[in-house]
Amino acid sequence: MSDEIKEETPEETPEEVTETEVEEAAEKILSNISAKFDLDGLKSKVNELVEKSQSVASKIYVSKDVSKDIDSLTKEEKIVGFFSALMRNDVPVLKALSEGTPADGGYLFPDEFRAELIKSLSAPTRMRGLVRVVPMKKDVMNIPKLGSRPQVAWTSENAAKSTTTADFEQKTLTAYKMAAILYSSEELIEDCTEFDVVKLIIDLFAETIATEEDRVIIAGTGSGQPTGLVTCTIGSVTCSGNLDFDDIINLIYALPSQYRSNAKFLVNNVNIAELRKLKDSTNRYIWQDSPAAGQPSTIYGYPVIENNWVSEATIYFGDYKMGYWLGDRRRMTVLVSNIAGTAWSQDQIGIRVVERIAGNCVLEDAMRQLITIP
Repeated sequence: MSDEIKEETPEETPEEVTETEVEEAAEKILSNISAKFDLDGLKSKVNELVEKSQSVASKIYVSKDVSKDIDSLTKEEKIVGFFSALMRNDVPVLKALSEGTPADGGYLFPDEFRAELIKSLSAPTRMRGLVRVVPMKKDVMNIPKLGSRPQVAWTSENAAKSTTTADFEQKTLTAYKMAAILYSSEELIEDCTEFDVVKLIIDLFAETIATEEDRVIIAGTGSGQPTGLVTCTIGSVTCSGNLDFDDIINLIYALPSQYRSNAKFLVNNVNIAELRKLKDSTNRYIWQDSPAAGQPSTIYGYPVIENNWVSEATIYFGDYKMGYWLGDRRRMTVLVSNIAGTAWSQDQIGIRVVERIAGNCVLEDAMRQLITIP
């Protein structure tokens, strides 16, 4: 039996689809979708939303008074503007719409800025460097002071010797506390990339405390705060009417000679203007300008220190390291916390500063004052 040879039938090849047919099919699909959905209306809404958000963002971005424009926007406009800026990563608009009241920190995020903070300068504080600073281990320090010295007398051979005595007094330094707390939102501290807000606040506190130290050393009442020069019993000379050359000579030589070598004038700015105009008996100005930058001007070689806590009616002259002691019980310490007070519940950072110092005149004889009588 012979094998029967069968012929295989090839598979049918599908017809090739043309590009035109694909386009026609796509149009049919879009037509069916359009019949069920209003694509033209949806597209119009999207375009309207984009145009509106761009308009709002542009208004905020180019404004000279950001806070005013924000206040005039509706709630919906703010939302649209915020998310539009978010999509475009428009940082100035995001800051303007999210940082809150400018006076409470928002002005650290201006729409056009320099990475620089403008602040008023504090008056120079120099008194800590002029007086003697002593550490205190307790809140009260008692300082023994010699009142009167023993005396000697001349005597003859075999004569009875006279007796003498020494008198001692006591001065007291009592530490007083000054403190402050400032709260800032966590958002403000986190979002301010141009400044270290915490460091900035601490620096401002340090300047304020230094200024207050300067004030109490001069004008402290001694009640709840250190005792200042104005409260101490300091020997004085008087001046009637306008300040003149003789008044300065009298002040200098009213101070005992042992304290003159390190003596300085403490003068209010108003009196400095007068001192610069004073002339001696030979018509020469007694004021000598500073010999080098950073050095004080002088009168007869004695430095003149401007201090505007000094009254216009008074000029001090003396050795303040001998005459006044400033006690350091605790130099300025800083605590930064987010759990103290209301900080935890309100997402705030509290910055607290505390300093405890004492101050008092310990040797009034090392200082003198010129008092002007109208």
